[in-house]
This record gives sequence, C-alpha cells and structure tokens, in this order.
Amino acid sequence: MLPISLNSIIVFYWVAKLGSFSKAAERLFISQPAVSGHIKQLEIQIGHRLIERGKKTMSLTKEGRVLYRYAERLEGITKELERAVKGLKDGIRPLLRLGTTEVYSKILIPPLLGDFTRRYPEIAVKVDLGNSEEMIGRLLSGEVDLAVVASPIRCRKLASIPIVKEELVAIVPRDHPLSQRDVVSFKDLVPYPLILREQGSSTRKAVLSHFESMGLRPSVLLEVKSTEFIKEWVAEGKGVSVLIRRAVERDSDRLRVIRLSESVSLEVEVAFLSSQAHTYALDRFLTYLKAIDPSVFCSSTGPRAPGV
Repeated sequence: MLPISLNSIIVFYWVAKLGSFSKAAERLFISQPAVSGHIKQLEIQIGHRLIERGKKTMSLTKEGRVLYRYAERLEGITKELERAVKGLKDGIRPLLRLGTTEVYSKILIPPLLGDFTRRYPEIAVKVDLGNSEEMIGRLLSGEVDLAVVASPIRCRKLASIPIVKEELVAIVPRDHPLSQRDVVSFKDLVPYPLILREQGSSTRKAVLSHFESMGLRPSVLLEVKSTEFIKEWVAEGKGVSVLIRRAVERDSDRLRVIRLSESVSLEVEVAFLSSQAHTYALDRFLTYLKAIDPSVFCSSTGPRAPGV
C-alpha cells in the first residue's frame, strides 16, 4: 500500500467534520477539485470507499468512521506541533492552563503546583478560577488544559484522575441554637436560612441533592459565588451553610463547624480531554500527578512524588 498522505487525512477530517467538500475547501484555502483529489487518493491508498455522496447529502462509510477517529487525533497533534514550533521560534515557554475553583485554588493548587514547578521550571502555569461547571465548560471549549473540580460530568470527551475526597460540614454562628451540637443532620438545618454556593457549584449540587433525597425543602436565603462571603454572613448570624471542611476549619474562632450525620463528601478530580493531543506541559503534569500518593493531598505539607 502506498504511504498515506498526512495532508489527505487532514483534508478528509475537515470534509467529514463540516459535512461538505466546498466548506472544507474554504476552510483549508484550497480548491474544491483539490479536496476531491485528496479524498480519491486516500480511498485508493486505503482500499475502501470512505464517503457516500448523494445529490445534496454525504455520509461516512463504516471505514470512513474508523478513519475519522484517527484523523481527529492527528488534526489535534498537528495543531499542537504547529504551536510548539511557533513557541520555539518565538522563545515562548511551554504553558499549562489549569482551571479550578476559588476554594481549591487555596487548599490544593499551591502545594500541588509548588512541587511541579520546582521539577519543571521551564513550564509556565496559568490558573483560571470559576465554579466547577464553568471550568468544565472551559475545558470542553479548549480554554484550559485541565480542570481541578469536584464531581465532573461524565461524558466520553472527558477523562479524569481522582485525587482526594472532601468532607462537607455544616457551619453556624458561634451563638446559634445548633452550636452546642457535635453532629447535625440536614433535617436539623431546615428551619434556618440557608446560604448556598451559586448555580454550577458542585457543593451546591451535592447539598441540594441530599435535601431532595430526604424529602426536605431548605429555606434558601441567598446564593453566593464566594465562599469567603458565605462564611462572613454566617459569622454575622444571617444564616447557616454547608461547605467543605478544609474551607472552614481555620475559622473556628468565629464559626461553629459541625459534622453532618449523613457523611456527605465530594470527589475532587483532575479532568482533561480524553481525545486531546497532549502538549509537553500537560503530558508532564499528568505523568507527575499519576506518581503522587493520593493520601498526600490531605496533608498540609502538600504532595511529594515518590523518591522525593
């Protein structure tokens, strides 16, 4: 069999993706006959028809669908190669774009990135903040390379590596009627104004799901994007809340942190695109992450890879 042309595979990718020979020609700045020539050459080289063409429609054959999966990966690798070469020419450092939440940026990211950047000083890191839903959206759109979030959505486009479970606890003012309790349930919180994280937060989703599973309707007072704002309002006696323990355990002088009898937790994971061609920076980070003992994420000293 003749060597398969990479250019022809890229042309095939855009024809299949856009569903049109003419649109692929416009996208690649070549003529439509040139596009047809690439597809014909590719079909001869592979020995199978790849595209069924009708008067106004086109569809991939079984062989075409198989090739498309590989073509999609090759297109991603080609883009990464172009960026890498351009970076070398321009003297640009490899960049790792990481998305996470406000809370995890304080309790997980500094020790994690501290050791990583010591190991790979040539890699620049950019951290983007938002709630879990926003970070997954930016991951899927290619705005970040990975997202450190709780309970990411499950879909074929995403892969993830679990790193730690975060316990959810109730917080109330120091002089609150529940402040003398060592353990409370979601039912105990119902009578009091509840201050929640905003739509898109994994904490919010977990809290409301547990209320609903118990047939309870909380008295939601306020929905807030900032965990710090929630703690301030609770400390001032304006309501109660449920947050992850490590976000509030240092505020015991002004808040009462109480364990929940339902033992609710969030699984924090590092999510990334399963089909993504790994950049130098992302590949190094995932290799580094897989070598870390998960138990160290609960340590105040931060993660250390084996042998360090």
